[in-house]
Amino acid sequence: MTRIKKITANKVTNNGIKPKVIDGYTVFTKEKGKDFVILQLTDLHFGRGFLSRKSDILAHNAVVTIVNRVKPDLIILTGDNVYPISIFSGTSNNMRQSKYVGELMESFQIPWTLTFGNHDCEPFSKADKNKLASYYSSLEHCLLKNDVKDISGTGNHIIKLNNADSTLNTALVMLDSNMYVGKTFFSGFDNIHDDQIEWYKKSIKEMSGEKIASSLAFFHMPPQEMRDAWEILKLGGTDKVTYHLGGIGEINDHVGYSRKKQGNFFEEMVKLKSCKGMFFGHDHLSNLSVTYKGIRLTYGMSIDFLAYRKIRKKYTQRGGTIINIKDDKSFKVSLSPLTVIVEE
Repeated sequence: MTRIKKITANKVTNNGIKPKVIDGYTVFTKEKGKDFVILQLTDLHFGRGFLSRKSDILAHNAVVTIVNRVKPDLIILTGDNVYPISIFSGTSNNMRQSKYVGELMESFQIPWTLTFGNHDCEPFSKADKNKLASYYSSLEHCLLKNDVKDISGTGNHIIKLNNADSTLNTALVMLDSNMYVGKTFFSGFDNIHDDQIEWYKKSIKEMSGEKIASSLAFFHMPPQEMRDAWEILKLGGTDKVTYHLGGIGEINDHVGYSRKKQGNFFEEMVKLKSCKGMFFGHDHLSNLSVTYKGIRLTYGMSIDFLAYRKIRKKYTQRGGTIINIKDDKSFKVSLSPLTVIVEE
């Protein structure tokens, strides 16, 4: 079997836009006439145990390759960055796993942030999400904040993107879509809670003028409306759903949304008229992007080489998702695929 060589992660030269802290928010100011480029990476699933050595090298190389190619202004990880399940990775030490993610991301010297997924902190793993957030937020280039203490989830935070004239272009909202309804995977997936929705709405209204501020939301688990939109589209409802790219690759067109009936984030965002796009992961074989009820719903391309059975040999879903934000607040979504079949 051919040995896989690990690619060195070094500083990546991008446009050089550095954020500043203004009125408690991390703020980027985009150059006039130039796109602000976000790279979404999701479901890295680093194991960092004796069972995941090959998968970890493959995931490492995928991340390095994509970041070097895109050279983004900001990197956003949308959950399941690590996989502390011993039967797959050989360890439940999610702090050690998270430190690997942190060190890798810091190597690029590009601003980055993250949201948590359902696997980042399993019930039997070493560190809880607050400890993980404390570690990540201590890193030089990581923009994660965990200072919103009176609502559900960990690490809910907002990054502002301003235009060259200092007016707000887009609010980038990071949300914890939480973990499980009960204590384990088998209890079903949780979702974005009512108090998080109210925090989102209040924050947006506070930063709005005569017109509601534009925002994009980043989180881990898809809303039920992604499934609804896909079903409508398959039945020919192109007057209700606009197809952009990708598809659902999961068995039986599965969409891993929450069955918990607390809040309805999507419908509340439709009413608010601020959120123009939602970006998530969770279902590793899907990369669908559609517009439904005025909101662009996008599955980020996944990195995973570990969690799904025989996923190493699959490749059409693997890569990064690029979001180019323009002066007029519009944005373009495109894919940066890692078109490599890994032979066993």
